[in-house]
Amino acid sequence: MKSPTPPTVIICPGNGCSNIRQSNWYGVIYDKLVEKNISCICRNFPDPLHARRDRWIPFMRSVAEEASPDDPSNVILVGHSSGAQAALRYTELYKVHGVVLVAATFSDLGDAHERMSGYYPQGNTNSYLFQNMLNNCKRENWHQFHSDDDPFIPLYEAEKIRDGLGLSSTYTMLPGRSHFFDYFDELLDTIDVLITED
Repeated sequence: MKSPTPPTVIICPGNGCSNIRQSNWYGVIYDKLVEKNISCICRNFPDPLHARRDRWIPFMRSVAEEASPDDPSNVILVGHSSGAQAALRYTELYKVHGVVLVAATFSDLGDAHERMSGYYPQGNTNSYLFQNMLNNCKRENWHQFHSDDDPFIPLYEAEKIRDGLGLSSTYTMLPGRSHFFDYFDELLDTIDVLITED
């Protein structure tokens, strides 16, 4: 009997990253995963400045289909900042093996540029479809990281995402990590766990 193929990790960056491998911790985690023989895609996203939903979600789908043509759901999305928002919206539509959210926000925080990306609820419209997300990725395979001193995204914003998904033990607040610009070991540990999860 053929053993199941381990999922491929897809790094979904924050906006403003025109060279993803040289930005934040993305290249570091890619190298560490490759060293462990874990399949990982760390590729430049289109529209890097604006990170628009109508461009990023189809791109992510094409990457998932390329990574696992027989089963595009056999992927783990690791999303940071805008990439976390894209991972949330992607899983409203498509099944995935796991999701790691790093520095996710619930709202656009009144920022017009962020609002234009198309990810955020506006009054009673464009609401998050949390039940769809959970239907497409079981709750225990959702992981979320946030910090108490993120200069862009207050903790209460992350907690709204946590509560919408119903996370408890897989939500981690790491103090003093700012907006997670630097690599952190907890991320690699979490991916290791997800790789081995059913």
